[in-house]
Amino acid sequence: MAVSQIEKKKRFMSEHSQQQKELLDLVLKAQAGDEVAFEKLYNECYEPILRFIAFRVPTQDDAEDLAQQVFIRFYNNLQNWKDQGYSPLAYVFTVARSVIADYWRANKNRKVENSEEILPLLEDSGSRPEEMAQSSEATREIVEAIQRLPDNYQEVIALRLIDGLTNPEIAKIIKKSEVATRKLYSRGIRKLQVELIEEKNNE
Repeated sequence: MAVSQIEKKKRFMSEHSQQQKELLDLVLKAQAGDEVAFEKLYNECYEPILRFIAFRVPTQDDAEDLAQQVFIRFYNNLQNWKDQGYSPLAYVFTVARSVIADYWRANKNRKVENSEEILPLLEDSGSRPEEMAQSSEATREIVEAIQRLPDNYQEVIALRLIDGLTNPEIAKIIKKSEVATRKLYSRGIRKLQVELIEEKNNE
C-alpha cells in the first residue's frame, strides 16, 4: 500500500513537472509575440483559475467576468514575467488573487452563496480528488463547508484540493513560507472536518 502511494506521488510529480515545462514553453513563445501560444496558455489555465475564483465570489457570472480580467491583466504584464522556478500557472493564480481582492474592495457587502453554481465546475474537473467525488450531495456539502471557513483557509484549500497545486506553488502565491503554508493548510483541513461533522450532527 505504501509503495502504491509513493508511486502515485512520483507519477503526479512527473506529470506536474511536465505540465510546468509545457506552460513555460508557451509563455516564452507568447512573450515573443506568438498569439496562438497565448491562446493555448489561456485554454490550459482557464478552468483552474475559474474554479479558484468561483469559490471566492457570489455568482458564476462574477467568476467568469473576473477570470477574463485575470487573463487580460496577465497578457498586459506578459513581458514582465520571469521564470523563477515555479509554474506559470502559479503566477496566474497570483494575478487572480489580486483581481479577487479588487473585486471585494468594490463589493464589500456581497455574500458568497454559489455552491450550486460551483458544483458543475467540480464535476467537470479532471483534477478533482476522488474523495470529493463520491456524489453530488457529498461534493455540495464540502463546497458549502469550505465557503464557511475564513478566507485564508478557503484560499489554501481551494488551491490544494480543487486545483491540485503543490505546497511550494501555494506558498509562492500567498507569499508565505512553505512551512507556514503547510501549517495553514493543516489547520484549514481540521476546521473543514469540524464543519462537516457539525453539519452531519445538525441534520
